[in-house]
Amino acid sequence: GDKVYGCHLDNPHSCGNAGSQLPDNGLRLTLVYYLNVHWNPTSDYNGGGMDVFLTDPGSAPASASAARRSKRVRVAPHADALAIFLSERMAHQVIPTKGKEKWFCLTMWCFEQDAMADFLPKIYEMRQKQIESQYGAEQEESDSDLD
Repeated sequence: GDKVYGCHLDNPHSCGNAGSQLPDNGLRLTLVYYLNVHWNPTSDYNGGGMDVFLTDPGSAPASASAARRSKRVRVAPHADALAIFLSERMAHQVIPTKGKEKWFCLTMWCFEQDAMADFLPKIYEMRQKQIESQYGAEQEESDSDLD
């Protein structure tokens, strides 16, 4: 029920500027399989699926805003629907579900093992640099207060 995941890439490492870029998390291919036999396209409500933004598949969109400006395809969440896309290039969002019925979706990612193994150490290193940078800036302010 009521889950929403806004426009995103499953592996956003190639988006944004170099200063804010996330490391490669190793995800290469995303598979989303819907299992909802009760989904009815003629009912008043047709949520619970996924929008895939039709950006250039040759590269990641420059930003979520750029992806949202492109055309999109809605993947219906009915039984036996399967969507497969490149984790690094296809922006997508989950459409919220409503009501008390259970909605089921199986998501699987295919990944590159070496990149995935390097991901957490790289995140840790990024966090350490952020902390050191913040601490250094606070220390400089403290030192200038003494002048």
